[in-house]
Amino acid sequence: MAFAIGFLTALAAVAVHAEQIRGPVVIAPGSDASHEASYRVEVGMEEIAILHHGADARFVEGIRLEVQVPRGARLYPGTLGLYLYRNVTPQPEPRLMSLRGDRVFFLPIPNAARFFVTVPLQEDHIFRGTADTYVTSAVPMEAFPVAVTLLPISKAISAETAAARFVVRVEPIMRDLGAVELLVRDPHGVILSAESEEVEEFTLRLNGDTLIYSRDEQLMSPGLYRIALESDRYEHEQLTFGVERGRVVQVALQLREPRSVVRFTAPAGAELFVNGELVAYEEQEFTLPPGEHSILFRVGNYSVSRRLVVEPRKNYQVSLGLDISIEED
Repeated sequence: MAFAIGFLTALAAVAVHAEQIRGPVVIAPGSDASHEASYRVEVGMEEIAILHHGADARFVEGIRLEVQVPRGARLYPGTLGLYLYRNVTPQPEPRLMSLRGDRVFFLPIPNAARFFVTVPLQEDHIFRGTADTYVTSAVPMEAFPVAVTLLPISKAISAETAAARFVVRVEPIMRDLGAVELLVRDPHGVILSAESEEVEEFTLRLNGDTLIYSRDEQLMSPGLYRIALESDRYEHEQLTFGVERGRVVQVALQLREPRSVVRFTAPAGAELFVNGELVAYEEQEFTLPPGEHSILFRVGNYSVSRRLVVEPRKNYQVSLGLDISIEED
């Protein structure tokens, strides 16, 4: 028996071929969850458990199955086999009692409290088997979901083995990557497309390197990054953001028209109107966008007004004496 078990174990990574799979279908609850979620499913002999990769496909390089073997099955090792299939048809549903799939893995249940099965998503993976970990043939993302079933491989199946319930914990193996969704809004708050003419008005830099604006999410290594928006037309902007493994972070920048600082001084009791609106100017600085603005001071029944043409990134001192004087620096 030991020789037979060892021989069958050597066939763990089998050639892919389609087979009929019979038994009630069990859909793992929460198996389609995202964001690095793990989940568990319970399966018995001749039941079919349907497993998804359980995370954003871009961040997954494989899934790991932790199979907990109940005591009733450990008493008679090698009598049950674990089979794994990809390209399962038809679409699995709990009411079904038969499926077809391409077998990619077979293993006699060992005499162990638990063992692990790693399912890589690419052929050029780095996963290696150990004493309690087995590696299957690659299952590309489009071949999911996969099906796992437990079938007798010996005629001598005890009542304990037939009634045993196996717990399978499924965990996505995450790549060391996150993603960034970059948004640049125009001065009115509208998100710019990569083809917008306004994109020509600014340069983006990521950690000092020029970055081409795109609405596509960009895969990046986890860590802290600094992004800057530089422009001759708009205000410069800079912010720091973090990228987490398996997550998408949204980074938003806003195009802002450059504004100039205007300081007002006037005798006590004078009222100030800027563009027709009364403002409290005492000991305050104001920012105004480029363009022409109307300035009106009123003291009692006397008022005097002047037009102020504001140029980008220049500061102004507006004072009321006998008249309004404007100084530009």
